[in-house]
Amino acid sequence: MAQGVLARRATLAAAVVCALMLSLVACAPEPVRGWKPAQFAAVPGITLASIGDAALADPAGQVSVTGDAAIVAEAPAGPVRTGSNDDELYQGRLRNTAISFAARFVYVPGVPGFNDWVNEQLWAGIRTAEAASGAGYQPQVHPIGAGLASRGCVPGSLSWPAAQVLTRTETGVPGGSGTAVTCEVTGEFGTLIEVRMRTVTGVTAETPAADGDSDVAAGTSSAPVTTIQADEARMLYANVATGEIVEIVDEWTDEAPVELWRSVVELLRREAGGLSTAPVSEPDDEQRHLALWALETAHTGDTGELAVTLPAGLRAPELQGLGIASTQEPITVIVEPARALTWSNDDYRELQHAAGEPFTGTISPVHTVPLDCSLLPCVALTYDDGPGEFTGTLLDTLQQRQARVTFYMLGSRAGNTQVIARAAAEGHEIGSHTMTHPDLTTLPLDAAVAQVRDAAAVLGDVSGQPVTTFRPPYGAINNQIIDAVGMPAILWSVDTNDWRRPGQDALVERSVGVVKTGGIILFHDSHPDSVAVAGRVVEGLRDRGFELVTVTQLFDGSVPPGRVSSR
Repeated sequence: MAQGVLARRATLAAAVVCALMLSLVACAPEPVRGWKPAQFAAVPGITLASIGDAALADPAGQVSVTGDAAIVAEAPAGPVRTGSNDDELYQGRLRNTAISFAARFVYVPGVPGFNDWVNEQLWAGIRTAEAASGAGYQPQVHPIGAGLASRGCVPGSLSWPAAQVLTRTETGVPGGSGTAVTCEVTGEFGTLIEVRMRTVTGVTAETPAADGDSDVAAGTSSAPVTTIQADEARMLYANVATGEIVEIVDEWTDEAPVELWRSVVELLRREAGGLSTAPVSEPDDEQRHLALWALETAHTGDTGELAVTLPAGLRAPELQGLGIASTQEPITVIVEPARALTWSNDDYRELQHAAGEPFTGTISPVHTVPLDCSLLPCVALTYDDGPGEFTGTLLDTLQQRQARVTFYMLGSRAGNTQVIARAAAEGHEIGSHTMTHPDLTTLPLDAAVAQVRDAAAVLGDVSGQPVTTFRPPYGAINNQIIDAVGMPAILWSVDTNDWRRPGQDALVERSVGVVKTGGIILFHDSHPDSVAVAGRVVEGLRDRGFELVTVTQLFDGSVPPGRVSSR
């Protein structure tokens, strides 16, 4: 692109020179021996990383640039990170049409302070959406095909125009009006994870077409226009080794956005073929804010370099003099670590000293992250009658998808110690399903109590976790037994009747399509079809927006007494 611009400018320059030579040939001065054009000084510590073919094209057509004049879209990617993969972080997503709210977020296992901070950002966005909508928040799920299985942070979304955060399917709210929260993991080094969250609030509405427009006569409107009411980004460091968190506020000096802006203008001036060596002018307030936003949403690379993406709309007299009214696409520059540190405050500088060190990885597994079911739309998958020959396969499926369930196991099968211990170690809850699966209401009270408690004791010994709930076989229970056992009796809100062997498609339909927020679904891991369809069930529930939790997690760690069939 730059070569094409330079070539055209060279052709124009040559034509001008030829004309001058023809008119002034008789009085041309003697050439100055040894003269060379002035050399550009280096722009210290900053280089262009990427620039689209249309980035320097002027919309009025003063400058013609080869290549596709693409619509302004997402920013080029930041530096490649070799730290954690997505499996090390809990990936979350919310969409709530009642209050017009959407969120993409992550939790860091083993750093509860970070996860509390994330929840604070989510609740703050929810309160804003509640105030605008006049409705109250309740966790919400959606019909099959909602497309909510893709979760966690959205690469590039910090640098999108705010209107895109509200309107794009990855992050936005239906209709583009409301509040949207997104995030990016912008750095991982040493024991630190750097995460930035962005909250955008605005209104999208169709505007009447101009007078005389044919669309008016047809009764239609022009393209929707989004008005941004608020756009805020915040950054937090999580130390996966110590559990400490540090929020960096005002990490950049007052001079940083000015120096960044002037450096980028200089680089673009050269890219466009400008030959001037005059200093670049100071940015106005709007342009300074544009540069500051780019710094506040920058990505930290593995060696401490910053990938800074300036959104479309950068303008400067130096570029206008070359026929470029403003940039039309995001432009990314790489800032060397030493230069970046001169722009930062003491807190940020201290943390960045670890940049360049390999990321250690998270210490705690994802399943240790506690979930708030008053915030998230939760569902509990439960499996009865194991452990059996298919339970190991089910655990494989659940581990691949990082899904947590509750197993109601028989004490008579506690000899399958490896499977029971594995289920507990991978974050699943173990409950008592009695010793031998009798109808408890047909037994003497002391025998019924022994069936439940004896199974709980042996399963607790093998799993290493306390067994605090039980499921009565066949759902047969009475208050006398519940009171004597002293544990909640967990029933269900959705019975798949998998023991009737209706087929795999029917099992998906009977579970994914019908369960409501806070529901408890009954399967049996003793039936091969129930195990074979588990992956489809997990993905289908997540597609609707559900978070999969254990029974105890469904009630935020405290299951109510008595009969329990849903939250």
